[in-house]
Amino acid sequence: MSYMEYGDLIYVREVMQRNKNLIGFTLIELLISIAIAGLITAVIYFSFSTALDIWEYSSDQLALQKVLGEAIDETANGTPISFGLRSALEIKAAGPGYVEFVPPWTDDIHRVVTSNFIYTLNRKIKPGTALPIGEVKLPETEEYRFISVVKVESEDTSASRVKIASAVPVGSQLRFTYHPDSKANADVVKTIRWDAEKGQIYSEYKGERLILSRNPFGVKITDMRLRYYDNTNNPITSFEWVDMKDLSLISGVEIFIEARLGQYSLSLINFANLRNAPLHSGYFLLSENTRIPIPDSRNVHTLLLSNFSGVSNGDILQIEATPHSGKSWRLKVEFGRRGLTKPIIESYTIEYPVGYPIYTEYPRSGIDLGLNLLTIGANGLYDYDDDADMEDFVLLEGEVMLEVKSMDIDGAGLFVRP
Repeated sequence: MSYMEYGDLIYVREVMQRNKNLIGFTLIELLISIAIAGLITAVIYFSFSTALDIWEYSSDQLALQKVLGEAIDETANGTPISFGLRSALEIKAAGPGYVEFVPPWTDDIHRVVTSNFIYTLNRKIKPGTALPIGEVKLPETEEYRFISVVKVESEDTSASRVKIASAVPVGSQLRFTYHPDSKANADVVKTIRWDAEKGQIYSEYKGERLILSRNPFGVKITDMRLRYYDNTNNPITSFEWVDMKDLSLISGVEIFIEARLGQYSLSLINFANLRNAPLHSGYFLLSENTRIPIPDSRNVHTLLLSNFSGVSNGDILQIEATPHSGKSWRLKVEFGRRGLTKPIIESYTIEYPVGYPIYTEYPRSGIDLGLNLLTIGANGLYDYDDDADMEDFVLLEGEVMLEVKSMDIDGAGLFVRP
């Protein structure tokens, strides 16, 4: 064998040896490779699963927050076309998952005809409430401005009529906002209620029903609780439903709503401060059995009966102020009316204590003047407040509750200021 042939053989053997080493993995190498691949796959899977869970949780939480936030906002503040609880003028019923209230009513169907034209409102004004707020929008303008309004009395009490007290161009748009009478027009009452079976919150107003909690995410309302408070943030009642005679004491409502989506739940709480509540405005609408907390004789500055309406001859209004301790003070007002003449306050009688008349007077004054309970009686001796320059016969101290014992007239109001 030549030297070249021997060298070629050695080369071929070396090449074959190297190829033999590259034929495949050993069993240990294969197991290690599988273990590493499995570990990498597991890390990727768990990372992806965790990211998916986080995304699902975040998505559900955002959906819950959106639905709860909108439901609470529409309950408290209303919508662009409807007032919410904050604007309630009158609470008609108040329960844990149900509330009925009367929001302001806006009648905007009229245009100026003539200077003395009488406009019939499309809803009746509640007796005892203030005059409508009048606004006018002049031709070729987009903004309303306030205008004086005068109420027009009529023998027909089924509707309310007004006229404007200023001269404005014919064709101008008019708008009247006022407290509507729910007894005459049931559609002025707004209802908000929670349906536990359907998991939805409903709003009913003007004959239409809306779902405040409607959503495309599948969120269900699992609980709704309304709690009612007075102006000192004390609960109105320890019972679920507020007694009818205590409805005027409500000045704030705590709104609690809980919702669920899949395995996640969330709750939100909002406190709606009722801007038109009697305890805030100092003006209470009177009706039989109404109870009103008032300042005592030493701390009261205004106590005025006003806005008498729907008065007939011989009608009676009787109110009684009862202190936490001591004697009660009762006022009985009798009204008179002859034919088409304007009604008058025929007489009033003061009892102190209740059952013992101590003073009677016959003012025969027009009801438009109202009756100031701080200046009635002989030289202020029997009126409600404590006069500094004399020793009053009547003195009520501590917490005082005023209650309407009887009321024949359609409406009246009480201004109260401490």
